Order: sequence, then C-alpha cells, then structure tokens
Amino acid sequence: MSGAPRYTTELMDVPGMKFRIDIPDPQQRIQAYIDEYANPSHNGKTFEGIDEPLMRECIRLISATGPPKVSCVFELEVTQQFSNRMGNMHGGAIALVFDMATTMCQAPYAREDFWWFGGVSRTLNVTYLRPVRMGMQIEIRCEVLQMGDRLATIRGEFRDKADGRVLCVCEHNKVSIQFKGKSAL
Repeated sequence: MSGAPRYTTELMDVPGMKFRIDIPDPQQRIQAYIDEYANPSHNGKTFEGIDEPLMRECIRLISATGPPKVSCVFELEVTQQFSNRMGNMHGGAIALVFDMATTMCQAPYAREDFWWFGGVSRTLNVTYLRPVRMGMQIEIRCEVLQMGDRLATIRGEFRDKADGRVLCVCEHNKVSIQFKGKSAL
C-alpha cells in the first residue's frame, strides 16, 4: 500500500504558506503572513478555504514578541459567520481561530530550514469554559511553550475584552514537516 504523496517545495510558493523569514520584527513578520491572505490567487487559481474569511477580514494582530519568549495577541469580533443558532461562537470555529492564531505565534522563531512553514497539527485540545457570545470582542493570547526541531507546543486563550474573563483555552501541538524536491508533474 502506497502512502500519501509527499509535500513538495512548490507549496512554499502559495501565498500564506510560509513565514517571511526576511522580516526580523516579530509583529511585522506575523502581519506579513496575515497580509498574504489578501491575495488568495496562485498560478491563476483562486483558493477559498475555511480559514480565508477569518484571516482576510476578521482577525487583527495587536502585539507580538520575539525570542526568547514568543507571544502574541490578536483581537476578533464574534460575528454570525462563526456562531451557532444559540448565538454562541461554534466550538469548531473556536478551534479554527486557535489553530490559526497559535500557528502564527510560531513565526518569530522561523528561519530557513527551521519552522519556516507553520507545520501541521498533531493535537489541538480546546477547553470551553464559558460561552463566547455573538457580538463579543475577544482577545486571543498565544504563547510558544516549546519549539524543537520537529515538535512545538503553543498555548492559547480567549478572553472577553470587556472584562478580561477567560472564555476558553487550548494547547496546540505541531509537527514540522520536511518538503521534498519539486513534483514530477
């Protein structure tokens, strides 16, 4: 039985796939990653994935710090597109926001051949503490706890911007993948 095709270096040409390691400032590097989503077209093909509206229109970077302690803060207004019929942010939407925010938090560590692509999720554990209501302004705080050659652990939390209450928390474990040469096609 053959495995799935390997990821090739051609993926690194797709906007929003790699961190801009040429930008030394942590906040500017993360913002450049977000800005890449403004143009979802690549080689004449437009891709509209589940993360596109979040990255293009909703999430805002507030601050970021670089090594040795890497953390970042984002803001988001909970709109109907992220909500269920109860008027709460859908649990899957919360996981999506955590996935993207914690991945972006890794950017300040990136360098050539070390996490220049955000990796893939191994585990994403979310604990929902309080409802995240539609219309809320939330703050997403992330911190890289550990970053090795192949594995990383990033912590995240949602806070109500109005009163600072913690709404939910996550731990995201990521795996760095190796890109092989160009595809044979």
